[in-house]
Amino acid sequence: MRKKTVGSKANWFEQNPRKTILIAIMVAVMLLTYGAEKILAYINRSHHLVLFTDRRYINLREYLPNLNITVKPTAQELRDADTLMNQEYQVRTDGLGFILPSRQHAAPDLSLVFLGGSTTACMYVEEDHRFPNLVGQILEQQTGKKVNSYNGGVGGNNSLHSLDILLNKVIPLKPHVVILNHNINDLFTLLYDKTYWNTNPNKSPIVDFQLYRNLTGTRAVLALARDTFIPNLHLATKAAIKKIFGRTRDPEDEFAHIRGKKIAFQKPDLIAEFSKNLQTFINICRARNITPVLLTQPNRFTDPPDALTLKSMKTLTTEARITYREYKDLFDSFNQTIRETGRKNGVLVIDLARLIPPENRYIYDTVHLNDAGCRLAAQIISDHLK
Repeated sequence: MRKKTVGSKANWFEQNPRKTILIAIMVAVMLLTYGAEKILAYINRSHHLVLFTDRRYINLREYLPNLNITVKPTAQELRDADTLMNQEYQVRTDGLGFILPSRQHAAPDLSLVFLGGSTTACMYVEEDHRFPNLVGQILEQQTGKKVNSYNGGVGGNNSLHSLDILLNKVIPLKPHVVILNHNINDLFTLLYDKTYWNTNPNKSPIVDFQLYRNLTGTRAVLALARDTFIPNLHLATKAAIKKIFGRTRDPEDEFAHIRGKKIAFQKPDLIAEFSKNLQTFINICRARNITPVLLTQPNRFTDPPDALTLKSMKTLTTEARITYREYKDLFDSFNQTIRETGRKNGVLVIDLARLIPPENRYIYDTVHLNDAGCRLAAQIISDHLK
């Protein structure tokens, strides 16, 4: 055995024996843990055991429960509108993710639930003036009954997303009436992706939890740290970079794969798919002793179109190479499908498309109701429900 020379300097490990032992133990534990994980992963997979983190998920597109934020129209949204106020609007949700006001009474005489996209959510309308809330207020005043009216609209949702919400959030409430308001989001989904069961990063009905598994090494660690600790800063930075460098196309654009290409479509196929979802909605409601109601979607797709509508449709007509007349015909056909599906099933259809004038007095862009539009829609819906 070699003896240490007198006066030679001890190394760090010799100077810190306790720390050395601790480090050795930590390394050993990490190696054992990693080895055990790999062995168990092999055993579990050989027995077809699916771990929670390996599963795919139904995409419940909802606003987060107990939300309390303010939203403001983007520059693009303001350019596409002529009666939209450039101000902040409060958005609050209850413990189930429904837009407030919602559950006004613990024991209501009547419970209503509205399902739809942004045309139902009415984010850019004052909180108390959104038409799902106004309908409850009007019915209470006119009938003397206690009414709860839930706003389950979510921007971007199509009818398949609303069916998921109906099954997983609405049925447990045991509402008396559920009102479905869909058209334009279904039309875009079926035009661009051809099916509701697509791989669209935002609209796909199934989420495959593979975000970090597709990354390796440092990229995976950085992505996980970013989304865990600074998700809001990351989003703000992306927006700033886009603004500074003038990037006109979002790398996460959900329709990037088909922009600039002519859309090929078969009108009967689109209508058939939409009709099946409407029929599914009716069937589920009736199976659960809920009264289904359908709304047609008010709009400003006139013939000829006004200047703002023509301007807002320019991107669609340029990038998708579909004419305004073709698009208007499809939109009108979807509304007609709502009417026909309701008639065949003996379901109340409230025809807002015919009862709300296609004017900027009521609709601030092509399909979204403003304050006056919400008041008119609420009165029409209340009159029909009463």
